[in-house]
Amino acid sequence: MKIVLQFILLIFSAYALGQPVNYIDDGRNVERATDGVISSSKPFVEVFFASEDEIFQPPYTISYAKSDGTVVNGSTSSDSWIVKLGDTGISYLQVVDANGVAKTFCIEHTRSMWPWVMGGAVFLLVLVIIMLLVKLRRYLRQSHAKNLLERASEKHTKKYECSTVLFADIQGFTKIAEHMNPDQLVDELDRYFIFFDELVERFGVEKIKTIGDAYMCAGGVPETDSANPIEVALVGLGMINYVKERRAIDSGFWNIRVGLNTGPVISGNLGYKKKVFDIWGDSVNTASRMESSSEPGEVNVSDNTYQKIRDYFDCEHRGRMPVKYKGEIDMYFVKRLKPEYAEPGSIYKPNEALKLKMQILKSADLEDDIVKTFMKNTNQNVYNRFKMMLTRMELLARAERLSDSEYLSCRIAMILSFAQIEFSREAKVDSPVINSRLEKMKLSPEQMETIMKTVYRIVQNNDPENLIEEVIHDARYEYLGRRDLGAMLTSWFEAESEKHKHLSRKDWMNEQKSKLEGLHYFTDTARRLVEVNGDSQRDIIDMIAE
Repeated sequence: MKIVLQFILLIFSAYALGQPVNYIDDGRNVERATDGVISSSKPFVEVFFASEDEIFQPPYTISYAKSDGTVVNGSTSSDSWIVKLGDTGISYLQVVDANGVAKTFCIEHTRSMWPWVMGGAVFLLVLVIIMLLVKLRRYLRQSHAKNLLERASEKHTKKYECSTVLFADIQGFTKIAEHMNPDQLVDELDRYFIFFDELVERFGVEKIKTIGDAYMCAGGVPETDSANPIEVALVGLGMINYVKERRAIDSGFWNIRVGLNTGPVISGNLGYKKKVFDIWGDSVNTASRMESSSEPGEVNVSDNTYQKIRDYFDCEHRGRMPVKYKGEIDMYFVKRLKPEYAEPGSIYKPNEALKLKMQILKSADLEDDIVKTFMKNTNQNVYNRFKMMLTRMELLARAERLSDSEYLSCRIAMILSFAQIEFSREAKVDSPVINSRLEKMKLSPEQMETIMKTVYRIVQNNDPENLIEEVIHDARYEYLGRRDLGAMLTSWFEAESEKHKHLSRKDWMNEQKSKLEGLHYFTDTARRLVEVNGDSQRDIIDMIAE
């Protein structure tokens, strides 16, 4: 920054007085006309006719030939002549004094650099200001991030109800380290950990730390993830598979043990100079015990993890095994993904069917985000209505035999359309909370297109054009066929009147009545579940509208 400012000052001082003019006296002696200066605003030069020759005396007759070829004639009684020059080129003057003595002047003229210097100076000044603003913005962002980290450190803890913790450890590493060259030891260990890092990143798992030869990671932190037991189990199988493949080539390649456990954990940032994210809790300790109780080349999991992954993995029950400080715990070896969920020839790479199952699980996180972000300050009735519609949607979706792909689109569209209708200003699809969660679900462009189109049509209250929209429609208006419609509408109106102080009870009830009059359930399941017919429900609405 200092160098740039010095450069501007140097240019300014060099050209501030304009460009000097060269002239040729009688075509022979070249000198610098120190008294003639070209101005950026008035491009004139003053030519002095004074001569050491006493015979060269005024008055003078001047013939002035410009660089463009035009000739100007004039006369003067003074010792100088003011000449207006062209932009560039050479101008000629022939001067004849009173005695008839002639002199010829040749003036070489270049354009003044002053406007260019000023323009360059302004450009550089603007550039400097932009650089300063960029640095200021970067500093403010870093300061903001630092403040957030400091506040997180001050708070220290955040609890997660369901996180899966993984420990991996190299078998007999202590003895290996005693007999191995240090450089080779570190290089080999680094080779393991680089592959492990790639695995956790691929499956969206958080690396916590390495302690010597031990590698620790966890799913479901620092953001909730309902599919984390599956994802961490995939990481564990990937680690084992990597080692088995390497050992098939080189039997001297180090073997590892892996252990997993699922349960609640507490997380936080520790330290002053170098803050470190870490997790604690009994679930962490149990995961460590699972690793130490495992065997080389195996992924050992607790019963807590097994219950969450058993539908997707082939597991081998080891029975109840003793664990330090924990007594006896049911343990299982995770052998591989079930064939229907694995890519051909792989024990840990998920196929599209499993990815779809995981997306369905992750849709629960979107539901939680909507509740925590947009419903935390609303009436309890809004939350109850949201859960009631979701429950009915799931029942209808299963009864109407929606495929997993259709069910996923239906569930997400139901959640987003409810949020947009109830919280139209805040709950936009591209809001940071919703957009971030949808990105973590790794939806395909085709899935996103189906979901966004469905959300738009539901918000616009269009008639359903496919089974997904029919299920959502019937779930939204299921309450109009319930026995407790009167109590439900009364409770909902109270919640709405809190938001809209001048809301008319009669007008609001008539709006519900108009919905009932035009109501048609599209799915067979919804029609079978109607508890009270339309005529009786209209009478109830008329009664509570007064």
